[in-house]
Amino acid sequence: MSSAAALPHSDQPAQKRRVAIITAEILGPVRNGGIATAYTGLAEALAAEGHAVDILFVDLTNAAADGSDGWVNHYATQGISLSCLPGSGDLVALSQAAAEWLRGRNADIAHFHDWLGLGAAAIAEKRAGKAFFDTLLVVGTHGPSAWAAEGNAVALDPGIDHQERRSVALADVLVSPSAYLLDWFRARGWDLPRQYHVQQNLLPGRADLPPPRQTLAVRELVFFGRLERRKGVVLFCDALDLLATRGKLAGLSVTLLGRTAPVDGQDGLTYARHRAQHWGLPVTAIGDRDTAAALAYLKEGNRLAVIPSLIENSPCTVLECLLDGIPFLAADVGGVAELIAPDDRASLLFAAQAEALAGRLEQVLTSGAMTGAPAIPQAIVRQGWTNWHATVPHKARWPRALWRFLARIGFTPA
Repeated sequence: MSSAAALPHSDQPAQKRRVAIITAEILGPVRNGGIATAYTGLAEALAAEGHAVDILFVDLTNAAADGSDGWVNHYATQGISLSCLPGSGDLVALSQAAAEWLRGRNADIAHFHDWLGLGAAAIAEKRAGKAFFDTLLVVGTHGPSAWAAEGNAVALDPGIDHQERRSVALADVLVSPSAYLLDWFRARGWDLPRQYHVQQNLLPGRADLPPPRQTLAVRELVFFGRLERRKGVVLFCDALDLLATRGKLAGLSVTLLGRTAPVDGQDGLTYARHRAQHWGLPVTAIGDRDTAAALAYLKEGNRLAVIPSLIENSPCTVLECLLDGIPFLAADVGGVAELIAPDDRASLLFAAQAEALAGRLEQVLTSGAMTGAPAIPQAIVRQGWTNWHATVPHKARWPRALWRFLARIGFTPA
């Protein structure tokens, strides 16, 4: 397990900062997703503390073009400026466009996610001594393409991989919501910058409230996540096959709560419906809910959220269930256990194997489903993020002329 520390607390006087967030996902234009949830939560918390927050939403599919003005106004009411960059298939050009946008923001701190390497151009310009001398360029590890390709057993685009690796290696600061993902990078030979930290994600608008219920008689099993191999849809189907063979599914229903995605060369929903023919249960698919609506669905009735991912970093689905008092079972992979209070891990986690999930489901159907508590309260997570932004030194420690000279001779100051 990585020994990286949390974001450091400083004794420097607190300052109001200009913070830029460049992201291909943000809630509103995007219904849900870990990156969208994490950066929305961060933006809202920083704006509430009086920092000037600018978001550049890189709209990869141009899906939000028609409604972008509404979301610009929505974020403006929270003191957040939202800009939209139309997407394209050229990630190098998008990274350069993001750097151009950032040059006009005079930001003290700028955040990029590792996926797609959107920060590669800006980070390269800083390392070459051309721009962003007084901007701290931060990359958040939400899961690069190599990590997702490994989990889904699909081919990796070498160009995307190169761009992501460079943005991670040359960032001023790397922040991961889990120690697990930093260890994953090291095990696969990624270069990491000198400064890296583990800091859990901050969810939007969340207070730390006690779970409203501890056990629940389960009548509905809800697969909670994208219908893809990495999120465990195959594992889920395998486990239900076992329960059907044992006659343990009587009186239940199944819901597939999440967007569809490719599974073994076919549509994930089609795959799951075909597998469900052997269960003898009513099966419902819900793929159009945003985060709030999906969680509201899980809180109704006698529903158990099942999160059987094969790999995970720091899944917002698990954290959302903990904070909303939703009974769930999750595969013990990646950084999942880091999110859950130690005393609750045994009742909420299972090994990522069909037999293990089937066994846990049998137990839950007999004795009831459990809720749990987060390992770190959101109030502490919020304090960590806001204190760091207010006090971290961001000005270049080197005169610009010296920085340019050092860049020319191949030395890059950390």
